[in-house]
Formats: sequence, C-alpha cells, structure tokens
Amino acid sequence: MEYSDEELLAELGGTELEISTSNSNDDMYKEYSKYKESSLIVNNVYGTVTVGIEELEINDGGANIVCYIRSGQRDEIKLGMYVIVPYPNGDHMFGRVSRIRYRHMYPTDDATEVHSERASLEHMDENDYKLIAHIEPICILYKNLKTKVERKMVDRIPKPNSPVIQISDKSHVQIGLNIPTEGLFLGHIAIGGEKILTDSFPPTVPYYLRNDYESGDPLPFRHTIVCGGTGTGKTFLTKNIFRQFIGEDVRYNVRDEKETCQIQPCLVILDPQDEYSQLNESNSALSSDIIDGLDSEKIKHDGIENTQTFTAKINGENYLGCSSAPITEFTIPFEMVKGNPWLIYGAEMNENQIMGLDKLLDDYFNEDKEPTYKKFIATIRDSEKKAHYTQNDIIHEATYESISRKVDNPQFKRVFDQGAVSITSIIDKIFVPGQVNVFPSGHVASNRIKDLIILAMMTMIVDNKLSTSGAKEIKNVPIILGLDEAHRYLSKTSTTQAKIIVRKFADAARQGRKESLGLFLITQDPQDIDSTIMKQINTKIILNLNNENAINSLMIPKEFEKRIPYLKKGQVIVHSPDNSNTVEIAGLKTCVVKHN
Repeated sequence: MEYSDEELLAELGGTELEISTSNSNDDMYKEYSKYKESSLIVNNVYGTVTVGIEELEINDGGANIVCYIRSGQRDEIKLGMYVIVPYPNGDHMFGRVSRIRYRHMYPTDDATEVHSERASLEHMDENDYKLIAHIEPICILYKNLKTKVERKMVDRIPKPNSPVIQISDKSHVQIGLNIPTEGLFLGHIAIGGEKILTDSFPPTVPYYLRNDYESGDPLPFRHTIVCGGTGTGKTFLTKNIFRQFIGEDVRYNVRDEKETCQIQPCLVILDPQDEYSQLNESNSALSSDIIDGLDSEKIKHDGIENTQTFTAKINGENYLGCSSAPITEFTIPFEMVKGNPWLIYGAEMNENQIMGLDKLLDDYFNEDKEPTYKKFIATIRDSEKKAHYTQNDIIHEATYESISRKVDNPQFKRVFDQGAVSITSIIDKIFVPGQVNVFPSGHVASNRIKDLIILAMMTMIVDNKLSTSGAKEIKNVPIILGLDEAHRYLSKTSTTQAKIIVRKFADAARQGRKESLGLFLITQDPQDIDSTIMKQINTKIILNLNNENAINSLMIPKEFEKRIPYLKKGQVIVHSPDNSNTVEIAGLKTCVVKHN
C-alpha cells in the first residue's frame, strides 16, 4: 500500500479504521456477495484510486484517473461532484467526477437469454459488479511558505490506492474552483440542483463575483448576461443580483480632472415589462432565520430606499404600474435627434433616404436654436424648402417625398416634446451614486414607441460615457446599465438603425472598464444578440434554455452545455473565466426584495 494505516487515519481526521489481520487466501478472496463493506470503515471516503481497471495516467492532453467506489458509497456518487485525492506529501488533487460506469466483478456474459430471464424474475445483486468513477483533475491544492492553501496546475499523478475523499472543507471548494471569498453574491455552489454542504458554518459554499481591483478591474465592468427561457426565474434571480450592487461597501474607482476617488455605482434599469420597480420594497416573507442566514454570508437584503422610477410621457397613455418609488415623468426632446438621427430612421429607409434625412436634420438644427419635432415637420413640409432641395439637386424629389412621409409619423408625435420635464435636464437627479433608477415602458402599447424610449436612454448614457466632453453627471459616476429583453435592441439584424446601436454598444463594451460602465443584459434569446457584443461579455449566468442555437451561442464547456435543457428553476450555470471555473450554482429560494 502507498498509505500506511496511520497515514490514512491522520488524513481522514481520526476516523476509526478497521484493519483485517487475516492472511488466509480464503479470507482474502471470500465470496464478494458476503463482503458487504471494505475493510476501511470510513464515511467520507468514496473509494480508492486503482490501476486494476485501466492504467493510471496524466499527460499534456488530459488524464485517466480511475477510482473504485466502495459498495456503501455507490448511491452517493454523482456526475460532476467534486472530490479530493491526497498526495503523500500533504498536497491534494482537486477534481470532479467526469464519468461513472459499471464493470463485472468476475468475468461473465450477461448478454444471454438465460440471464435476461433470471434478471426479470428476481433481484440481481449489485455486488456482482464494480462501480468505477473517472476523476477529471482540476488543480492541486498545496500550502505555500506561509501555510496558506493555494492552487496550481496538476503536474503529478496520484499514487495507486490513494483514497478518493468527499469534500468537507469549504476552502477546498473555493480555492479548487478559484472562487473569490467575497464580492457580489450570485448563489451557492451546487451539483444537480443540490447545494454542496461542508463541515463549515454555514455549510453552503457561496459563489461571489469578483468586485475589487486586486486582480484587475471589477468584473461587472467586463459585462454580464443573464439568459433563460420564459418562466425560468430570470427576473427573480436578477433582482437578487441587482440588490447586491447597492451598499456602502460597493464602490468603484472614478477618475476626474483632479484625482481618483471611490464612489457607489448608479444602477439604471431599462425595463420594458415593468418587472423591477419593486426593488425599493422589502420582502415581508423573509423570516428571522432566513435573514440570519443571509447576513452570515454577507448577502444584502431588504428594499433599496434610494430607488426612483422614471416614466416617459406618451400622449394618450399613462403609467399604471406597480412602483411605490417616487415617480418622475419625463419627455424625450427632439434635440436628442441632433447627434442621433438614427432614432427616427425606421427599418424601412434606404441609403439614399437616410443620407437625405441627415442633410435635412443638419440644416434644420443649424437654423433653429429651439428645435421641436413639430417645427421640423413643418419645415420639411414647406414648399419653398422642398423646392430648394429638389430643384438644386440636393435631394431627389421622390426621395424627398418618401422622407417626408416616413418622418411625419403619428407615433413620433406622441413621444417627442410632450408636456413634461426634458430627460436631458434632469440627468443630475438620475445619475446619483447609490441610486437605483428604473425606466419602465410596459405601459406603452406600441413596440416602436417603447423601442424609441429605450434606445434614447441607451444612447444618452453611452454617448456621454464615451465622449471626452460628456456630461460630468454621467461620465463621473460608475453606472451598471441593466437592459431587459436585450435581444430586441442589440440584435444582429441588417438595418442601419440596428447596426448603429450595435456599434455604439460594442464600443461601450470595449471601453467599459476604463469608463466604469458595466452592461448587464437580460434575454431569453442570446443567439440574437450581435456577436461583437457577446464577445465582450465575461460573465454568463445561464438558466434553462431549450433552443439549441441559443445554447450553442453561449460557448461554454460541453460538459456544462449539455445540462442546460435540464436545469430546473433555481439551477444556474455560471461561466465567468476571469472569476472562476465554470460551475453550477443554486440561486436563493427567496427573493431578497419584494417580488410578485
């Protein structure tokens, strides 16, 4: 044996050992059906590394580490579970079960008519078979000179007969999977929907997203996507995550003209379905025991007092949503079109019409210092203006007529310059450190109007963040921009409008770390989001999806990809290469804020 009895006893924390002292061949090879338990009576050992089945090997391309599973532990072994295998020098190999299979205990052929008939009539003894598990090594856990446990790549092979041990130390899981011990809480490490339990208190292993500057910029500024089908719990999970962004301990670096300081982020949520307006309300169903559990793992809960709701004033429609936060009604001024003419392009405009509209808008904004949508329409409908452009061959007459018809849109009349405060005049009340701003648009019946509101808000934030002369109220505040139904606004369609907004957001994604702008996308169709944006997203939080194209677009390890269609509500795959290994987590069973 590679391990002495004393060494095994010490490794397993003093668990009682029962060692056979018989040397007779009869005792050594007694009938296996009567041999109910291994001579090693320990509860936290699944089995031993063996070379009796296949060669024990590690190489540059992978590893072949085979474990014989003791009969008393067979029901405990599950695909994907984490184990440790000790080395004689005190280090441990940390790995996951990647394959499980049965083999005959003795040479026999059970693919016969007689055996099949017998099996259908009586219970077959499982002890006629060996249960074999294959271990995929993840890393080696070792103690550095300061006796701190760290991880490194697997460069040594475990010894034959080494015990394969159940994880019982929380730090082994955290270090083995490279999980931060603090940050933004997402859930608890789980296998098959069941949380991993350790000997620590609390026994669960929390999964945090790195949110400091020790190893680079905080990961929220490397961007996040939450994706899952309808009814999988996206909103429930996202509310719990959004809550973690607001607190005195969450601060980010902001560089102004004089110095770098740390301030709280501003959370802006563009909410087409009015699902996030209750972030300011506490969940009255949280019991004292649940609250104690949340506090023990530094999970923020209760409503965010500094929450504001901003609703666009639309002629003929009123916001009747569920928000109990202070509500401010605003209008989108037509002057926003000056730097963003694509807001009124529409999908049906061709290249000549777009060029003509750009010319008309440029001339109009140069002439009118108090621009409005109504005055712009009156200008292009003016016969003298039309004659100027068409008779001087600036814009073809047919093109001019087409532009006039498409821009003179009843829906635009309901959006621009309504009787409310301009959104551009209240940015100092919106982009406030530590404040949550929800922009619901579920009360708007027209999808075109709803899209115009969302796109205008997205543009205002991105343009000011990326511009060197951007408004300091936006530029000097860390912003987490939550966008629900992201596939509607960042799709890989061929329209000019879509191309422009995708290009803007691709630039924002690339420069997000520098400008303290984090995109937080929520969607049920990740395959529809443009690839230039998806490539910039570091953290993918995945719930149940059944669309094969959606699953393939996420580009996560195959062993986790195949689990996605079987995830139940509350089960989540997290793929965040700069944070940890890809893992499964279990989300909280209760929402930390009000959730209807």
